[in-house]
Order: sequence, then structure tokens, then C-alpha cells
Amino acid sequence: METLELSGTPREMGEAFGEACRDSIGALYERRLANALAQARRFGNRERSEADLLALAAQCLEFATDFDPDGTEELRGIARGAGRSPEAILALQGLTDLRDALAWHGDDSLGGCTAFVVQRDASADGRVYFGQTWDLATDNAPHVVAVHRRPRRGPETWSVTTAGCLSLMGMNDRGLVVGTTNLRTRDARPGVPYLSLLHRALAARDHAEAVALVCEAPRAAGHAYALVDATGDACWIECSATRAALRPVSRGVDVQTNHAQAPDIRRLEADTPHESSRARLARMREILAKRSGQELDRPALERAMADTAGGELAICRDDFAGISTNAAILASPEAGRLWACHGQPTRGRFEPLAGR
Repeated sequence: METLELSGTPREMGEAFGEACRDSIGALYERRLANALAQARRFGNRERSEADLLALAAQCLEFATDFDPDGTEELRGIARGAGRSPEAILALQGLTDLRDALAWHGDDSLGGCTAFVVQRDASADGRVYFGQTWDLATDNAPHVVAVHRRPRRGPETWSVTTAGCLSLMGMNDRGLVVGTTNLRTRDARPGVPYLSLLHRALAARDHAEAVALVCEAPRAAGHAYALVDATGDACWIECSATRAALRPVSRGVDVQTNHAQAPDIRRLEADTPHESSRARLARMREILAKRSGQELDRPALERAMADTAGGELAICRDDFAGISTNAAILASPEAGRLWACHGQPTRGRFEPLAGR
């Protein structure tokens, strides 16, 4: 996986990011624009244009600026470096939120992620772990990058994302790990896009601050957010745009895919959860339960994310209907270690990003 090294002010880091990935950003934007408009047509029966998407992005940009000025300044720097508008860069990284707001409902039936928390009592070495696969359109895979940020102010961070985008899943030098899976809810609206929220949470001082940021943000749409730190504090926060449900993980294992488990969020879901989300949830729970304890070590967790049982319903997917596992991470926040795999874990290997 390509790793970009960024340092300095948010503006300096953004401009360097945009310049380094200018061509990739342009290609990815065109793909994601087409995806957003196609889903608005398919699921919302609405004909939308690029102008509609950018107008919505402009509204979200105002929310993002108020919520995280530094993160938004980096976003504007990316835009300058890439020769694009800030609205286009926000639309690029806020795809799942903005397309929901364009269509207002729908089922993201094939895309998704499978993520888990393994608490200290369930792991072989007595440490807490977080892991996540990241599934999206296969043609996005060449644009996946790792980013190592050394800001002039705030914690050092390591994350996996796509060209021109803020942090998606990663860890900071204080041992705080963030991850996410997409949820689709009917209350999507102009608000803070999920990557802006994750990027800001990754700069939090501790677990409690990160939890407050996620719960109190004027969110644009639905997502489940994982927050795990070096003290062993861990939780999931299932969110719609307007509601948040906290699920602490104090022992055992806990798995999240792409449907809500909290009743308050489930009532706002756009559609009945797709078979893929339910199948991946059940399969990962089965794998982790069988190996809980002395057998649940790092190699076992990496193998869990490489599981292909179920074909197109599998945890690790290879171009089923244009969707693939584009990346995966495994983090041990207590050890200060983060590993990442570009593409399917069946083919690639987990390389160290932090804690070499």
C-alpha cells in the first residue's frame, strides 16, 4: 500500500496531499459522481445533476467548517493542490452521506464493511484489538492509500483512506483507534460528513472526547462508529443523522456490519437489511466465538478478515457485482501497532503502518 507522509499545518498537509494525488483524485471524483447520481435515480427515483451534488456539498462544507476548522482547512488545501473546488473534494469523500441525502432512502445492498472489537478477556495476549474490512466499488481500489500525518499541532496519526480524502480508519499516537461501517437511514440531510467526523475524532485527546464528538455532531447521515483506545475503553456508536445509540464493549467480542442493531436506529433504517450484512455479521461472530481466548491472536484475526465462506455474501469479497474488499486494518492500541492490507486479505498481506 502506498503511504503518503504529510507534515506541517493543515493547509500545508492538504496541499501536499492534493498535489501528490492530483490525477487519482480527478479519476475518483468522476467515478463517485456517477455513483451518487445513479443511486439517486435508482433508489430515490430522482434525477439529480452534478450541480445538485455540489450544492449539497456546499451546505455540508459549512457544517464541517464549524465542526472541525483544522480538518476543513486541510480539505481546502487538498482542493488547491488537486486543482478542484472544495465542494468537489467534500463530495469525493462524503459519497455515502451525500448520495443518501440526494436519494433520501435506499439499500446499499452490496457495498459494506465488516468490523469487530476483541476485548482483553477474549484475546490470546490479553490486549484489546480492532479490525475492519472495507468494501466498496472494485474500481476504487487503485485509489486506496495510507496517510501518515505529523501535524504541527495535535497527535500524529496513521490512517487508510482514498486519494484526496480525510481519515477513514486508523489510529493516533495516543492509541485511539477509529473505524466505521455504513448505515443507511431516512433522515439524511446537510450536515457533517462522516470522514470529517472521523478525521476530527482521530485528533481527540482520549476515548471520552471522541465519543462526545461523534454523539454531539450535526451529522449528515447514518454510520456506525468504532472507538477503541489503549486503556481498553471500547464502544460502537450507531448513528442516524439525528440519533445516536452508544454500545460499550467491555468484554468478549462485538461485531458490526451494515445494519443497525440498536432499536432507535433500526426504526430509521431506509430498508430491511440486506442478506449480505446479516450473513457477514453471523459469520464473523461464529469465527471469533470459536477462537475466543488463547487461539484469538493476530494471525487468527487476519485470517478472519480473509474468510471467503459464502461467496458474494462473504466477509472477504472479490468483485461480486463490482464490489470488492478494497482494504483492511488490524489495530492493537495498547501496543501502539496498526497493520493494513491493500485489497483482499486473501491476496495481500498486512503491513505495519504504525509501531514498526
